[in-house]
Amino acid sequence: MRKKLFLVFVLLPVWASAQDTLNLESVIRIALEKNYAIKIARRNQQITANEVTLGNAGFLPLVTAQLNRQNSYFPRFLQTRQTIIPGDTAAGVPARTEDVTQDFSNRTNKTFNYGATVNWTIFDGMGMFIAMDRLEELQAAGNDQAQATIEITVADVSNAYYNVIQLQQRVVAFQNALDISAQRLELAKAQYEVGSGSKLNFLAAQVDFNTDKSALIGQEQLLSNAKTTLNQLLGRTPSANFTVNDSIIVNDRLDLETLRAEALRQNPDILVAQRNRSVSALDRRLVQSQRWPQVNLFTGYTHNNQQNRAGLFPNTNLSDVVNYGVSATLTIFDGNNLNRRIQNQRIVEDIRNLQLEDLKIRVETDLQRTFTNYQNALNLLQLEQENLRIATQNVEIALERYRIGVATALELREVQRNSVATASRLIDAAYNAKLAEIELQRLSSSIIQ
Repeated sequence: MRKKLFLVFVLLPVWASAQDTLNLESVIRIALEKNYAIKIARRNQQITANEVTLGNAGFLPLVTAQLNRQNSYFPRFLQTRQTIIPGDTAAGVPARTEDVTQDFSNRTNKTFNYGATVNWTIFDGMGMFIAMDRLEELQAAGNDQAQATIEITVADVSNAYYNVIQLQQRVVAFQNALDISAQRLELAKAQYEVGSGSKLNFLAAQVDFNTDKSALIGQEQLLSNAKTTLNQLLGRTPSANFTVNDSIIVNDRLDLETLRAEALRQNPDILVAQRNRSVSALDRRLVQSQRWPQVNLFTGYTHNNQQNRAGLFPNTNLSDVVNYGVSATLTIFDGNNLNRRIQNQRIVEDIRNLQLEDLKIRVETDLQRTFTNYQNALNLLQLEQENLRIATQNVEIALERYRIGVATALELREVQRNSVATASRLIDAAYNAKLAEIELQRLSSSIIQ
């Protein structure tokens, strides 16, 4: 009995079954492949990568083509003009004018032209180079944001995984308590039937057995819900059944100063804040580039074909035109709006610096708080391991004393409750220490290394 309880409560194994067996490495691998938050983060990462092009930065020319065909139909087109009819001087007939109307109805004028233009900015105050640097910073920030999402998800998956383990361990502990209650019930029943025990003790043993059975059912329900949560994080069917063949092993060698240095160097939230600060500086330079003139090269080709059939003088016009040249524009005065925008960008830079420093302090504060929780959990873990060794011995002694009739049922029940409570505290200490370890690894961005 002592060996059995020691293995159950101290080593806390999780019994494997014929179901799908998962370990931490497998659940992280599945999460990286199927978790929807990670999939969305990677899609957003692709968007920021697609934005980094020469064309988006303004380096490449703009080429446009146009095609136009137009018909103008005249169902009625009457054109009237005055005609001078000469007179006869000898006969005394004076000259006169007469309106002559000509009908050009049911005729069509046709216009057809096509062409292409090229407009290329060759200088804009170095704005295009600044824009390219800005796009690259945004891409890097997108990568850091995706990394932050991945690390948060891995932490959530790890927490959910160890929650399943600790609940399975609780099920084992409650099952063991139920086994002890079953032995007590069997003894109480046998004593009652032979007349050496009271019915009161037998009924009390039955009530305690039912109480422990109810507690076990509650723990099994919590375990089922925890498995559903883990399946959700893994992008699997919520009803998919599995078991975990692992125990909670805590790394007790984490160092606060090392974690702090790693967090300030590679925490993705801090990296994103640094990228945002750099983007703000580039935004200011991009606005300042508008103080310089913008120089464009342009060229174009146009072909025109125009046929006029309605009118007194039908004609056809054909032309091919090539335009080319250079243009320069410079804003002389814009109501000081450019100066205002530059000032606002400087303020935004200051805000980004303040946000970065605030974030660093918050990360260090979270590290300090979590590390304190981690150390306390380790101390409690060591203490509860010793307590469980004592409680296990007490259960064994009390059960034997009860079997031979020396100990009362109340004494056995009290020892049993103390043993279960001690086992629960040990499980909690191990689980809390592991959660703190996972959070420290997330803050220092070492959780998936």
